[in-house]
Amino acid sequence: MHRMPRSPFGPAAEQRCDVTAHAELMPLGRRGAELSKTLAEKDRLAEKYKEEAARYRKEAARNRDLAERERTARRAAEARAKSCAESADRHTAPGPAREMGHPAADPERGEPAPRPDPAETDELRARLDAAERERDGIAELLRTAEEERDAALRARDAALRARDSTMARLRPRRSDGTPPGESGSLQGELEAPTLRGVLERAGRHCSLLVVTADPDAAERLEHHRKAPHWRRRLAAALATLHAYAEAKSLARAHGRGAGPGLANLKAYCDSRSFPTLSPAKVILSEGKFASSSPRGKADRKFRVPVEIIPSGYAVMVEHIRIGDGAPPAPRLHYLDDTDRSGLVVIGFFGEHLTNASTN
Repeated sequence: MHRMPRSPFGPAAEQRCDVTAHAELMPLGRRGAELSKTLAEKDRLAEKYKEEAARYRKEAARNRDLAERERTARRAAEARAKSCAESADRHTAPGPAREMGHPAADPERGEPAPRPDPAETDELRARLDAAERERDGIAELLRTAEEERDAALRARDAALRARDSTMARLRPRRSDGTPPGESGSLQGELEAPTLRGVLERAGRHCSLLVVTADPDAAERLEHHRKAPHWRRRLAAALATLHAYAEAKSLARAHGRGAGPGLANLKAYCDSRSFPTLSPAKVILSEGKFASSSPRGKADRKFRVPVEIIPSGYAVMVEHIRIGDGAPPAPRLHYLDDTDRSGLVVIGFFGEHLTNASTN
């Protein structure tokens, strides 16, 4: 008996529907596998930080025990020093000497008090000096132990803060289950009716992007007929920048290091099977005029947070081609600070800046 075709257009159409459905399900399966892997890595990261905190607590307890033992030893040394001082005083002060084994003086017969043995007095004073030196040494050891304890506590607190900060950064921001390091879903969240709106949404939704770009430069492009196309490209570029910074932070939090696929934005795009941003759109360096001439550097000098660069400004040569070569050819200039702060600063989005051909 022949199976009735499900499609009214015949077996060929039915087979094509099956192939299409299979092709649509495969990315979902891969995304589910990547999500499971990411969650497992986050669990391992949490366990690692728990072990680190337990180690710091154990170190602090050991330092407290050491400090207590040294306090006890210092008190014993002080008691010995006090005893030696009292013994020395009894030898040198006038008065009865029966306690020290010397015959007592008889005042009625006019006998003077016996003088202590100089050798014995010198010995007692030497013991007193040794006890005081021992006390000072133990006090120094106690100070050192307390400093090490305080340093261990500060390191533990820093590790806990770093763990909380890393977990907060890597916590999925979206409810659709998209794992960190994926830019496809984030691009949809960043798309807006205006170019300025795209930049503003990136500032709200992308925790690893710092947007300092002047929105007026973006507004000057709104009248162009290609503005809708540029809005989509701008959202894709910003989502990819955030996914790149997120993937690098995740790799370092796991102790794996960035690796060649995270060396820079272009390498990250090259390493993706289906990149949201084409690697050909990422420009890591420009010509001699842009990078060396005073005018070229001045045109590419944009604001950055003082926490990243104390002067508050940086020359941003790296950029992304949002538009094609024809004017106004919009460009997105950024500062990649992922190797230090973990952040990317968006310093400029607008018309193509001056170069050797426009000088």
